[in-house]
Amino acid sequence: MPSADQFIRVPIDVAMRERARREQAARQIRRTRASPADAYIGVLGELVWARLRYGDIGRLDTLSTRGKADDVSAGAQIEVKTSKTAVHERAHLMVREDYARARQPTAYVLVLIPEGQPEGEETCAFVCGWATHEEVLRSPLRERYSHKTGAAQGYRCHEIAARDLHPIRTLLAALSHDAA
Repeated sequence: MPSADQFIRVPIDVAMRERARREQAARQIRRTRASPADAYIGVLGELVWARLRYGDIGRLDTLSTRGKADDVSAGAQIEVKTSKTAVHERAHLMVREDYARARQPTAYVLVLIPEGQPEGEETCAFVCGWATHEEVLRSPLRERYSHKTGAAQGYRCHEIAARDLHPIRTLLAALSHDAA
């Protein structure tokens, strides 16, 4: 059960922002008007994970993962879920219901990019915690609504509060052990 002081701060640099901008068009899904921003934030979150896990954003191919787990290695399939929002224990790991049925990763990782950082000028993110696929499936399903219009978005998400996730250091230790 991580508290905000256990979230791991990861710096975001120019190379990460430029790569996320370059790759967002290839990753964009045409289901919502917010998709270009969502694609950029999603790629940026995957690069944050790569920097934390590998120390090198070049170790993760963010373009060939559409419809698959974001980070596949021996013994683990990691799906990175990123939101640009306030960073606190009440933030949620959200997994669309249809994604949860289609994919079965070993773990879902929550990355939060603090709101208030202008798009394209983000300087840091926090890797907050993780949950297993089974834990995500057991979590409540909630209808998603637009923050701008209040209209239903037409899909539901499994949601787990950041405070109810496993500390990210336990996943990193397990992955490190499996790689040895």
